[in-house]
Amino acid sequence: MSGQARDAASTTDRAVLTAAIASGALIAQLVAGKATRDTLFLTHFGIQLLPVAMIGAALVSSVAVIAISRALTRHGPGRVVPLMFALAGACFLGEWALSLQSERAAALAVYLHTAIFSAATGSAFWSLVNERFDPHEAKRSVGSIAGGGTVGGVLGGLVVWRAAEHLSVSTMLAILAFINVIGFAACSRLTKSGAATQAHEPIAAGGGLRILRETPYLQHLALLVAVGAATQALLDWVVSAHAAAEYGTGRPLLGFFALFNMIVGVASFAAQAGLSRPLLERFGLAQTVKVQPVAVAACCGLALVSPGLSSIVLLRGVEAVLRNSLFRSAYELFYTPLPMSAKRPSKTLIDVGFDRIGTTVGGLALLALAYLAPATATLAVLILTICLSLAAWLLAARLHSGYVAALTDNLKSGTVALDDGYSLDFTTKQTLAETTARLDRGELLARIEKFQKDKEARAADVQRQKSSTGGGVIIGGLIPRAAPSGKGFEISAGSFGDPLQRNVELLRSTEPQRLKAGLAMLDPACAALAVPLLANDLVVRDAVRALRKVAPKMTGLLLDSLLDFDVDPRVRRRIPRVLKVCRTQRAASGMMLALHDPIFDVRVEVALGLAQLAREVEVAIDRETLFDIVQEELTTGRRGWPRSAPKTELEGPASGPPRTSDDLARGLAHVFTLLSLVLEKDPLSMAYRALRSDDPALRGTAIEYLEVVLPTRLRETITPLLGDVKRAPKTKARDQNELAKELLRSGAGLPRVKLPAVTED
Repeated sequence: MSGQARDAASTTDRAVLTAAIASGALIAQLVAGKATRDTLFLTHFGIQLLPVAMIGAALVSSVAVIAISRALTRHGPGRVVPLMFALAGACFLGEWALSLQSERAAALAVYLHTAIFSAATGSAFWSLVNERFDPHEAKRSVGSIAGGGTVGGVLGGLVVWRAAEHLSVSTMLAILAFINVIGFAACSRLTKSGAATQAHEPIAAGGGLRILRETPYLQHLALLVAVGAATQALLDWVVSAHAAAEYGTGRPLLGFFALFNMIVGVASFAAQAGLSRPLLERFGLAQTVKVQPVAVAACCGLALVSPGLSSIVLLRGVEAVLRNSLFRSAYELFYTPLPMSAKRPSKTLIDVGFDRIGTTVGGLALLALAYLAPATATLAVLILTICLSLAAWLLAARLHSGYVAALTDNLKSGTVALDDGYSLDFTTKQTLAETTARLDRGELLARIEKFQKDKEARAADVQRQKSSTGGGVIIGGLIPRAAPSGKGFEISAGSFGDPLQRNVELLRSTEPQRLKAGLAMLDPACAALAVPLLANDLVVRDAVRALRKVAPKMTGLLLDSLLDFDVDPRVRRRIPRVLKVCRTQRAASGMMLALHDPIFDVRVEVALGLAQLAREVEVAIDRETLFDIVQEELTTGRRGWPRSAPKTELEGPASGPPRTSDDLARGLAHVFTLLSLVLEKDPLSMAYRALRSDDPALRGTAIEYLEVVLPTRLRETITPLLGDVKRAPKTKARDQNELAKELLRSGAGLPRVKLPAVTED
């Protein structure tokens, strides 16, 4: 690893540690604050008014979230989050002072204050994390950051539990103020370390509501949040009612809430450490989110069978543990593919606004149950929770396709701007980047220069012969005339008695001009003589053109030559240029078999030809078969990736792994060409371009996209290789642009160089 790479890794590690500390402070003050809030409220107002408090706090925080969302949109989470920690700390200090005069008034103030800041601060903090780390880093770092939060939850619950035996409830407010100071310091440092890796983008007119209306993916996320909040409201009420009936008020009740939250924190940490990453990597985001509603529904069934405080506590604990670990780790990653212009206005609106809508709905349901069926309120809450869990499961089931679509849109977005010099793009028609990836620049320039000189010498020779023969070039007694179009030759009628015999004799010649004349009049019956001419660098362009005209009638012959390993590799490498015009399933199936050729350059040309054929006509390509070929290419096929090992194609493939980053990029370009046959081409193309950029956010998004669309076996093989892909140095960008223009001017006569159809059609 280079020094620059080590410095980057060290910077990332420090940022993750700082974010974990901030996350710990956030969750610690949420856990301790919730225990303190519930104890104060139940002590002074009772369980009957709890639904009213839920609804009132939700309405107040719904108004506040508009201001917070605008602040995040305008200034970004890097500025807003530290300020929110500071304001929350100041509020706790003020409420502690108020409690010395009136605990009842302080109870109301704490309930409203925590409703406004708790969810909003959490949402804004995770926005900060999403902007500080690119999607690929986020997927690997979010577990550590969320783990810091679970540790903070454990410590927060432990502090409250022990303090409940020696300190008054109101004194906890001063401790909460100190915890917010820690959060303020950590978030400030995280911001200074480079809070946003994405460039600032213009915010769409209409704000978060308009973005939400236009984005079904975000609508599903919003509904999922609302359903989860309603579930939490119902379970909070039922556990508070049973706890108040069991422990009364004051310190005993505070001790219960503190112990409960501490156990939840420990269990959340264990689930986060042991389950989050394996589930995310094995099953993906949507399947990980589904775990919570399934477990909650199961615990509701247990509580229905065996009602009581223990089963209710277990139910609420399981919901909280899974929400703080598996659900949180997966849910936050759903935002990573979104551009900042969509993320900033919508995330806080969803996380807080729809959370409060769900809380309001849950509070109204509790009021209705208390009025209509107070004796069976607990039973009704459990049944309603099962229904909400089913709704959450269905919503989670629809998020996977939305997540993939969001990643795809991000890759297609105009905000993804890469230098053309780095464009090694297999989906761009008639691309030149693939050629430059497989040929050394110096070698290619030398070939261009040689070809130009040869072409000028041939043109001068032809001109001299025309002057001496009155406009024709003497070829073995024949005088071919230039065709009106300036392409090919015309053979005078009567020069030979049999046109087929003339064609055979010309194709057997060793003189380039006679060969070109034979190719210009190629008869399908003589095609077998034309195929070997693909190895002749002087007439390859004419051979390709001639064979394309008769290719539909000789597909079998071309495929036989392509699949015969005894045939000159140069011929096999150029046959796909001809076969791609056949546009039949037979041609596609034969080229699929040729993807097992022992020579890498042949496989590359076959894949390019097959990709162009598939763009022109619909052909059936089995996904699993293609994935097997890609897996073979990434394992045993890697021996052929190095360009430097064999001196000529005839020596066969190289032995050993890729030696340089150029070799690796050369092989991966072929792999991406193969994948384009069964995956959506535009985002896959943009993903490869992004991988060769030096923008960590674009690289992370590209790797994230591949991890979503590729099967597990391929993902585990290709992901380690992607980290080694290096973009071409910026100093070469201009040279590559000039080189592309030179290739277009020079035509397709370069010896043994694969050029797309633009120079041959």
